Amino acid sequence: MIDRLLPTVLAALMFLAPVHASASGDAPVSDWVTDGAAKVRLVAGAPAADGSLRAGLEIRLDSGWKTYWINPGPSGLPPRIDASSSPNLARLEARWPLPKRFEDGMSTSVGYSGALIVPLRIEAKDAAKPIPLRVKFAFGICEKICVPAEVTLSLRLVPGLEPDAFAAVQLAAFEDRVPQPARLNGEGPLSVVSAARSTEGLDVTVRFPDNAEIRDLFASAETTVGVPRRLENGDFRIKLKAGAPPREIRLLAVADNQAIEVPVVLDGLPAKP
Repeated sequence: MIDRLLPTVLAALMFLAPVHASASGDAPVSDWVTDGAAKVRLVAGAPAADGSLRAGLEIRLDSGWKTYWINPGPSGLPPRIDASSSPNLARLEARWPLPKRFEDGMSTSVGYSGALIVPLRIEAKDAAKPIPLRVKFAFGICEKICVPAEVTLSLRLVPGLEPDAFAAVQLAAFEDRVPQPARLNGEGPLSVVSAARSTEGLDVTVRFPDNAEIRDLFASAETTVGVPRRLENGDFRIKLKAGAPPREIRLLAVADNQAIEVPVVLDGLPAKP
């Protein structure tokens, strides 16, 4: 239901919300930059309760195109965000919203279609000074064949800058779709119940809410891991690189618009009987 209503609500707000700027003339959104079937910009959000800054990397794709999650699958290109040249930037954390699975009959990929905002959590070296944010974003886009894209974006984050009202609504909507941290065999209707090593990789059992229509599992690690495959008994199997499995894997369980992220250290995991 949320997926069906969100585009309508956002489209209505687009005609109502003005763009605000600070007295110094700083704008809360950057210019759009286009590469192929994608256009990208940065948007500023209001400061978070912990004092960090909120921003978003907004991507809009032409109809029929998709872009990729951090573990895109065998045919995709993983996104790369580089903000290292930004003055006064202490830390930038990209918080990827829950993705979806794409099947083309030959392979599986993981990513997004339509409109996307990647929420960014930003810390300044000196919180009293602006951050001239400079981001180089390399990513893949695909209609039938995956092609690389790259844009360079700039947005000056100024203390007290008032966000654009429409962009703020969009950013908050995608922040709500960022997976929540959880632990293995945690409580609640959505839980990664268990993970065990097998001769074919990592077998994972997930508990989903009874009424969930979308039930899926994704995985990421510092090294290559496969896209989880559903087994006949409803569990999932993740193929690990032979001889060099990652030390830790992050499991992302999705039930409709809810998602949790569970870190699992592979050393010491039980073997599947």
